[in-house]
Amino acid sequence: MINKDSDIEIIISRYLSKEATPEEIKVLDDWISATPENYRSFLSQKNVWEVSHPAFNPEEIDVDNAHRKVMEKILHPNQPVSVRPKLSFLHYWQQVAAILLLPLLILSAYLYFKPASQIAETYQELFTPYGTWSVVNLPDGSKVWLNAGSSLKYPTQFSDKQRVVSMQGEAYFEVESDKEHPFIVKTKQLTVEATGTAFNVNAYAPDHVAAVTLVKGKVTVTLDQKKTISLSPGEKIDYNLGTALYNVNKTNTYKWCSWKDGILIFRDDPLEYVFKRLGQTYNVEFILKDAELGKYSYKATFEGESLNEILRLLEMSAPIRCKEVSNRNTNNEKFEKQRIEVSRTMQ
Repeated sequence: MINKDSDIEIIISRYLSKEATPEEIKVLDDWISATPENYRSFLSQKNVWEVSHPAFNPEEIDVDNAHRKVMEKILHPNQPVSVRPKLSFLHYWQQVAAILLLPLLILSAYLYFKPASQIAETYQELFTPYGTWSVVNLPDGSKVWLNAGSSLKYPTQFSDKQRVVSMQGEAYFEVESDKEHPFIVKTKQLTVEATGTAFNVNAYAPDHVAAVTLVKGKVTVTLDQKKTISLSPGEKIDYNLGTALYNVNKTNTYKWCSWKDGILIFRDDPLEYVFKRLGQTYNVEFILKDAELGKYSYKATFEGESLNEILRLLEMSAPIRCKEVSNRNTNNEKFEKQRIEVSRTMQ
């Protein structure tokens, strides 16, 4: 039974220093499970312990000897140790409390002056399943829409210099303006730097082309840590990973960002691109039985339809037929990605 806060603090200290008894560990576990506030308090004290612990080596400290010398000097500076009187129990612990304050002050100064780069950062990593998208609010107030099959990694608290996140897949960013603290998005192929702006990044791992579309504000895009290009609103950069070539063009930005509203827009796009986009969204592999079908120009807007409904609409508006290939069970008892064969219909 814990009677006061100091009791649990002592148990936490003993637990972190690996000196707690099984009974104390059980008491600590019950206390942590009691309320969310207790859990947060434990994590806070644990973080302080982990940060400060490397700076001290308990094996090098003779606590008993140091305590005896300090006490003797404080209470009887001119009296030999052998003839000094014993302290009363209450007086003893009053002096101990005063001495324990010193390392706490040292720890506070250590944390205050310790460079932020040396303090371990805590990260969140999110993944959006296929067939859906999600919205993330970052610690600085910025907002991120994460497309299907995409992931985002960011610190629970940004540093005092930069706001850095990493991603793969596709994401739309609305960044809070802060010129003193640039917002940086890192992918395997690109680095996008902004201050306050809105832009879309498409960088799915299997693709040979990565793209950034700027809706408003200003961004700089660095290609493979070599060449940096500045974009203006309404511009889109496509970077070919195989050839290292890029193109910057004016575009209708909503076409490339509409997915965040549950809309897929195709405007005279080849079917090859249409199937690629549907494959990214629904985790489906399309197999073109006739390579020439990939060049067929297609125009449509899909909003809220299921994959089966989209396939039916495609068959009605293009000279194609879609046939689902049954999923096969692999040796590790997992199913292969859904595969759909696309063939040409007779006209």
